[in-house]
Order: sequence, then structure tokens, then C-alpha cells
Amino acid sequence: MSAQNKHAAVTSESRALVIGSAGFLILGVLALLLVGRQPVPLSGRGSVGDIAALGTAVLGAGAVVSGCLQRSGPESPRASGDGRTRDVIDIAALALAHGCIFLLGWLALFSLLQQAFVGAVLYPLAGAIIVAITGAISAYSAYLSAISMNAYRLAALLAVFLVMGVLTSMLTAQNPQWWQENLSALGMSSAVSGVAFNVTLIIAGVVVTTLAGYSTRTLESMAKTALSRRRVRLLEGGIILIGILLACVGLFPVDEQFWLHTAAASGMVVVFGTLIVRMRSLVPSIPATFNVLGLVFLAVIAFAVVMYFPFGYYNLTAVELISASLVFAWLIVLIRNLAAVEADQPDAKQSTRPQFHWTDAGGHTAAPGPDRTATDF
Repeated sequence: MSAQNKHAAVTSESRALVIGSAGFLILGVLALLLVGRQPVPLSGRGSVGDIAALGTAVLGAGAVVSGCLQRSGPESPRASGDGRTRDVIDIAALALAHGCIFLLGWLALFSLLQQAFVGAVLYPLAGAIIVAITGAISAYSAYLSAISMNAYRLAALLAVFLVMGVLTSMLTAQNPQWWQENLSALGMSSAVSGVAFNVTLIIAGVVVTTLAGYSTRTLESMAKTALSRRRVRLLEGGIILIGILLACVGLFPVDEQFWLHTAAASGMVVVFGTLIVRMRSLVPSIPATFNVLGLVFLAVIAFAVVMYFPFGYYNLTAVELISASLVFAWLIVLIRNLAAVEADQPDAKQSTRPQFHWTDAGGHTAAPGPDRTATDF
């Protein structure tokens, strides 16, 4: 272990504590200014919950950007405009996803607290301290999340973000019978539920494109021939296309752009099916059990569609929930299987993407040594 990386874990924790302390001070002072001299509720308009949610969303996103830039480092070898553009998109996707998770998470928590303490209000100083604590927790955790980000953590982040966003949209839907129409009906409102649903899909789509780079980085570095490099690019392109189509589902609400919305949703399933069918040729070393699982998922989706369209056994919402759940479950399992393929390659080269480099316990970039394998990232 080099002297540069010997104390990387301690350094990361120290920086995270500094960022967390800054978050505490910033949100504490901001809350004192916004609350004024009157007691405030835990949740609702003008509450400490709103201040904490909005403040932590901004602070969390900023902490993620700081962590990602720390990972890249000034020694980044990338100089091409395309490479820098992709890095900016990746960092922005991570920052937005973390910011939205903090926004939705703190709003939900303070809403629950208000229901637990019915009629309770907070004095200005107490409210400011509570908001400051949320700022410290969010900034601290966001920085550490970014500095140690890898494919596993990104897949988990995507799952948490999607669940929180869609659940928020369901719980705040103005029409309690939305499920009798279709899942996309959640995005037809201009209220909180519609905004939450559409924004969740857009940001999740960008995160999926970032996931493509994380999941194929070592496969690309190991590619020796033009054919193998082309296979990796096709796999990465397919995952990116799923992300773009997912974002389009949120960009084009079903009540405003029905055909574009439907085309994007259907196209996502088509790309998903194409990747499943071609997976063995794209990644010959991937486990056969994963290929079988993909075919099973595809068969279940086809069965769900058949049960709806000809027979009307259940409504469209059930079909969409089944399809979306299986598509994202497959993506997460794909990441784990690609990581397993990489782990079986002891001579895997270091990726050329700086923020996707090997990381030590503290999350800092470290060159692979003789005792470092592809499982270290």
C-alpha cells in the first residue's frame, strides 16, 4: 500500500465530518432566518420539515459533486470533450438522485412525526437545531456515498430512488382510484404526485445511463479484439437506450403525448428483450443461469401481457408494475453477474474512466497493485 493511500479511509472520514459540520451550520443559520420568532409545525407549508427537505436536497447534491470530483482527482487522464461531457452527466445524475432521495425521505419522515405528535409545534431554536442535524446527516452520508460509489451501490441507489419516488407519487395522488387506469396515470397531474412521478422517471433514466458505464468498465478494458470491443459497446448502448427511453416516459406524460409516451415505454421492453436474447453472444462468459433467468423474466412479461390484452384478467396497471419490476430487477442482477465475470479475470486492467477506478476502504482512487483484483472496486 502506497503512502498516498495508507490513510485514505481516515482522510475520507475527516473530510466527510467537515462537510457534515458545514451542512449543520448552513442549514441551522438558514432555518433560524426562515423560521423567525414564531413556533412552527413539524410538517406542512412553512414547517421545519419543508426547510429540512429542501435544504438537504441542495446540500446533499453539493456533497455528492464534491465527492465525485475528489474521486476523479486532478490527475485525470481524460482530455476529450466527449469524455468530460459524459463525466458531467454521470455526476449530475448521482447528485440529482441523492438530492431527490433526501427531499422525499425527510418530507416523509417529518410527515410521520407530525402524525405521531398531533398538534405539536417547535420553538424557533429547537426547530433550527433539528433542521441543522438533518443537514449534517445528509451532507455527511452523501459525501461518503459518492466517494465510495461503485456498480453495486449505484444499483441499490437506483432501486431506493425509484421506490421512494413512485411511492411518494402514489401516496400524494389526488385521484385515489388512479390504479384503475394505468401506472402512467400518476404522471398526468400537475400536482405533487405528477411531478414526483415524472421527475423520478427522468432522473432514474439518467442514472441508468450512468449504470451502463459502471457495469461495462472492466469488460471494455479487457477487450482484446475489435469484435469483443463491439460487443461491449452494444451491451453498454443497450443499457443506455433503456435509460433514455425511461427518461422519455417521464418527459412525455401519457395525457399530453400519448403516442410518444407509449412508444418509449414499449421500446424499453423491446430493448430489454433484445438484450436478454443476445446476452450470451454479447458476454459469452456470463453464467448460464443468468441467461435462463432473463428468459424466464421475458416469458413472465409476455404472459402478463397476454393475460391482459386478450383476456382482460387484470388491468393495465398490473401489467406495467410486473414489467417495470422485472426490467429493473434484471438490470440489478446483470450488474452483479458482470461484476462476477470481472472478478474471475485476475488480469483485468484498470479502467480509463477516472471516477470508476479501483477504490480503497476510504473510497479514494488507487492504482491496482499485485494484490488487487477486479473485486476491489
